[in-house]
Amino acid sequence: MEIKTKLIFIFLVLMVVLVSGCIEEKKKIFLDQPGNISSYEFEIFQDSWINQTPVNTSTYYISEDHRKVQVVNIVINCSKFDIYPPDTLGGNSGDKPIENFVLLVDLSKKIVADINTLREISHKTENSSVKYTLTQEISPNLKVIHLEFEKPVTGFIAYTNKIPGTQSFGFIKPDSEFLRVVLPVGYVTGNRVFGIALPPPSNVTFDEKGRQNLLWISSKMGKREVAIQVKYYAKSAPIFFLATIVVLLIGVGLVLLHYSRIEKELEAARGIFELEKEYEKKQQRRK
Repeated sequence: MEIKTKLIFIFLVLMVVLVSGCIEEKKKIFLDQPGNISSYEFEIFQDSWINQTPVNTSTYYISEDHRKVQVVNIVINCSKFDIYPPDTLGGNSGDKPIENFVLLVDLSKKIVADINTLREISHKTENSSVKYTLTQEISPNLKVIHLEFEKPVTGFIAYTNKIPGTQSFGFIKPDSEFLRVVLPVGYVTGNRVFGIALPPPSNVTFDEKGRQNLLWISSKMGKREVAIQVKYYAKSAPIFFLATIVVLLIGVGLVLLHYSRIEKELEAARGIFELEKEYEKKQQRRK
């Protein structure tokens, strides 16, 4: 009877562990202070807008030390926006899933969503005082932050995420038509040996600061392409790699030349040694 009771107890404990592992955790995020507006670039990306009509756009600016990414979103008539931190697929919670959160928005019903309006909003010096909630949803395999507004808004949503510090950056597609990644100055992608972007971007350009800009158009991507991965490298890396190969080849050539010379000297020495032996044999025969 005691054994049966123990088995039932163990079974119940296992069930609790398994069920708790499948339960999604939700918690509200409370920010201590408004973000620093001046730390962001509020660029009005309009190159691919049809008839100059603004659409949702997300731009990822990777820092020079590769440890942070600043994300600036243009949202049009938005009531809910999902934020996927870089560690989204890990499902682990963090004390600060987002940092330096900035809102530069106006209520959609009070404005006309066009380029001039966005320019005006981008020049604001204070965070907007609209009502919103931030909720972090965590499951064993996924983490997402839900940003919900009391009323639809139009403008900019900006925040900062920490990233591992490697020259590789990946993210899940947000609800944006245009997705942009801006690499640090002096870094590029596109070489299959050193790193490429997957899926391949629709367009690659350089801005006035010399930064490589990658663009994806969400509506032109496949349904299974839900994430973007960019592996990048120092622009000078292929040149240094080629120079290293040349130096190695020269080194190998010098070693082979030196070996060939030594081999010839040994052959010559062997020939002299053989002649000396022949001479000694002839001398002994004469005796």
